[in-house]
Amino acid sequence: MVRRLAFLLVAVVAVGACSAEAVGTVVPAGAATQTLAPQAQTTQAVATDTPAAAQAPTPVVTPAPTGPATYAIGDTITVTSNGAPWATIAISGVKVAASYKGTGAYAYTDKPQTAGDVFVSAKVTYTALTNGVDYNPFDWQVFCDGVAVQNYTAVLSGPKPELASGTLPNGRSASGYVVYEVPAKGEVRMSYGGNTFSNSGPVFEVIVRAA
Repeated sequence: MVRRLAFLLVAVVAVGACSAEAVGTVVPAGAATQTLAPQAQTTQAVATDTPAAAQAPTPVVTPAPTGPATYAIGDTITVTSNGAPWATIAISGVKVAASYKGTGAYAYTDKPQTAGDVFVSAKVTYTALTNGVDYNPFDWQVFCDGVAVQNYTAVLSGPKPELASGTLPNGRSASGYVVYEVPAKGEVRMSYGGNTFSNSGPVFEVIVRAA
């Protein structure tokens, strides 16, 4: 009887020890804490990055174009080609006229095609600084208050000689008048860009009438 009680007591202690070990293995409290801690840190990092991503980008300021160089009547302007002097160009003798009345029995009076417009004439002089300098009345575009007007106005009784076209050797020059029909008011600029058909931008501008 005493041996049976001793055996049962040993069995109960053994079962109790096994039960405690099983509970400790199934519910690892320390492991659960270690698993949750990295998740909390990840959530905090996302919350910190979000305001930075939402900041407005820095605006980019584009500088306004400066436009071609501007000169006055009578200035001698040197034009270069590939960095070397090519020619000098000057504008002089600018006049404004409401019409051009011819002389003689069959004289023709030139009048602007648009009521209220006037004629502006200017003498253009090219001087070659190298061989092969081209000149042409269509080298020019005219603007009134920044708006393009007709490139060239053909008149019969206007100032003479008219500017022709050709090619100059080094040291030679050519000059003649060009005429444009423009509004009666507003700043008028002659813009030089070489031959109009080359589609090149203006090289310089001359103010031939103040606003």
